[in-house]
Amino acid sequence: MIPTETNRTRWIVLILLFAASFLNYFDRQTLSILKPTIKGEFGLDDSGYSLLVTAFMVPYVIMYALGGRLSDRWGSRTAMALFVGFWSAATMLIGWVRNFAQLGACRFGLGFAEAGAFPAGIRALSVLFPSTQRGFALSVFSAGSAIGSMVAPPVIAYLAVTHGWRSAFVLPGMAGLVWVGAWLLLTKGGGMATLRDGSPSTPWSDMFRRRELWGMILARLVSDPVWYFYLFWIPGYLQERLGLTLTQAGAVGWIPFLVADIAGVGITSFSDLLVRRGCNRISSRIRIIMVVAVFAPIALVAPNTASVPLFLFIAAVLGAVCTSTMWSSAALMSEAFPKEAVASMMGVAGAFGALGGLLFNSQIGRVVDTFGYKPVFVLAACLHPIAAVITFLIFRPKTESAQQ
Repeated sequence: MIPTETNRTRWIVLILLFAASFLNYFDRQTLSILKPTIKGEFGLDDSGYSLLVTAFMVPYVIMYALGGRLSDRWGSRTAMALFVGFWSAATMLIGWVRNFAQLGACRFGLGFAEAGAFPAGIRALSVLFPSTQRGFALSVFSAGSAIGSMVAPPVIAYLAVTHGWRSAFVLPGMAGLVWVGAWLLLTKGGGMATLRDGSPSTPWSDMFRRRELWGMILARLVSDPVWYFYLFWIPGYLQERLGLTLTQAGAVGWIPFLVADIAGVGITSFSDLLVRRGCNRISSRIRIIMVVAVFAPIALVAPNTASVPLFLFIAAVLGAVCTSTMWSSAALMSEAFPKEAVASMMGVAGAFGALGGLLFNSQIGRVVDTFGYKPVFVLAACLHPIAAVITFLIFRPKTESAQQ
């Protein structure tokens, strides 16, 4: 029987990490929701907007890997406090920028800090939760990001319309600093020792000798760009291509994220049920990844519709594919890799996923300006099935021989 104190510790940490991932995605979504406003304020076209996305993604790629490494070394408690505090300050500063260079610098700072939160959080939950609950815990933690993306459109639209666009950066940044105080206060007890303790660094050479890590690197490199496209371009698409006002986009733009969130938690948690029923832990996660990838080609319909309800449905399905794949991949990595190195390995895989997002999104503005959105949606339809095949081929031999 699990001690009551241990259970309490787990749920306190999970709730706090859920809130952190909520703020993480709320803060990064603000720019995409205010895309037309920001473009008008600073005289940008879509290629200029792509530069802002790139300014976020370049440090994000680097710090995803380093953030995981630092989380293993420092422990999740210290790492999370530093990451959240830094990105919250960067978010607040965007509310006071006066030119494009300052805006780009703040986006750089935001990307620098936000990446490290996910390997740090996954490390904490991998240590605290057993395999039979880990998929659920990781999906709830990650679901905060989808809910942050869901809540962001109406809240940011309201703040921008009623108090000016700068308030949509300042107030969420202040909320992040409050979170840091709550995290440090609530995780200082004796039951939180596993969050404070770091681990000896696993040599990079040992990490990169693992075939499974390379498989996850390739899969994330291929599939993650779709999620970054989803975050940075879909809110603007509703306004610029489907003709919604900022207020209208805020009223409906949360719907795909809500569906993606609920579906992601439910589908990822289903792999826990398979584990409880005696299925191989790794195989259970892979099955989810394979099944959801079948639905990705629905993206082919998106550029050919002018119907807002149909587009929202397509975006919801595509979002569910993204969330289910990412969260199941996190659960897969927590099963396949040693606990003392899971944050480092998650950071490496996430860094390559972000690199794919960087390369993909850095070219979207140019492609959209020249050819429209159709080529982008065609790629979005193909990438998850390719990543699912990579995951299956790399991990399948392991699942056949693994013992429960």
